[in-house]
Amino acid sequence: MPSVLLVSSNGAGMGHLTRLLAYARRMPEGTRRHVLSLSQAVPVVGQEGISWEYLPSQGASGLRAASWRQLFAERVGEVLDRLDPDVLVFDGTHPYSGLDVALAAHPRTRAVWSRRGMWKQDRNEPQLEKAAWFDAVLEPGDLSAAADRGATAAVADGEVARVAPVTLVDPGDLQDRAAARQALGLPGDGPLALVSLGAGNINSTDDEVGAAAVALRERGIGVCVTAPDIADRAYTGDVHLVRHFPLSEHFAAFDYAVAAAGYNSFHESLRLGLPTLFVPNTRTSLDDQGARAEHAAHAGWALSAPTLTGGRAGPLVDELVRRGPELAARARDADPGNGAAAAAAHILDVAGGAP
Repeated sequence: MPSVLLVSSNGAGMGHLTRLLAYARRMPEGTRRHVLSLSQAVPVVGQEGISWEYLPSQGASGLRAASWRQLFAERVGEVLDRLDPDVLVFDGTHPYSGLDVALAAHPRTRAVWSRRGMWKQDRNEPQLEKAAWFDAVLEPGDLSAAADRGATAAVADGEVARVAPVTLVDPGDLQDRAAARQALGLPGDGPLALVSLGAGNINSTDDEVGAAAVALRERGIGVCVTAPDIADRAYTGDVHLVRHFPLSEHFAAFDYAVAAAGYNSFHESLRLGLPTLFVPNTRTSLDDQGARAEHAAHAGWALSAPTLTGGRAGPLVDELVRRGPELAARARDADPGNGAAAAAAHILDVAGGAP
């Protein structure tokens, strides 16, 4: 069976790591898989029965850029020496200098760049030249691809393998409502909403998290958050901290979601039928969350708002309660299926070409 080394960018987030796990889950039994990740969340990989190791990002290491690039090249080279994989898969939008050096020193190992689209217009274009480092480029699709105006959208189909949107969890993997709530330690009755907007003040309407929480609680909807620092500041009984990976397999626990529009949260919510109000994070350096969320709203799959502050949250939550199930059903009807299996098959095809 082939050997696959999965390398994820990220210093603290989980998007790239989760996508690689979606591929790994769908590889045949017996495939040797190992993860090298810059994500501090990498220990969750052990739950999948996959070996892993952590490489601190530049920010986490405290090193200067040049010193970190040297460390990165040496570490990847050492892992390639030790594992001699048939294929390396890098998931990220910015392949780090040093990866080219490590790959050039290990010509037997093929390489795949897993690169999501929806880049902000006129951003990151020089990175496309790094496709030359790889034997293949794999693009996990985006339900909002019609609104993509970024550099990757202009890449010809013959230069990239495009698959359907990728999520770790499929609808058939969902636990039922009662089991999901029990697993998360949530009350068995009453409506609940997942609020996933990053840091904020749960009791203040001055930021997005607080505006959403106050509006939900005023309407008798319990608030669930994933960030411990938010939960620690929440003193009301209807705010719940939820911890689980992958949380999406327990989405039946929630009646609604108020979420940012990053790749994973966006596609998980829409593919898994969770009525969602998206509040895109427009301060990202590259990911065009605004275009992604607006397209979903125009398609009738979800609600989208640039902000919930200034008294806007209440009417939007009312609309989510009124229209959410209908919107979620439309999104499910538009789902082309999970591209993770096709992506895994493509990766293994590339691995099969290793000399």
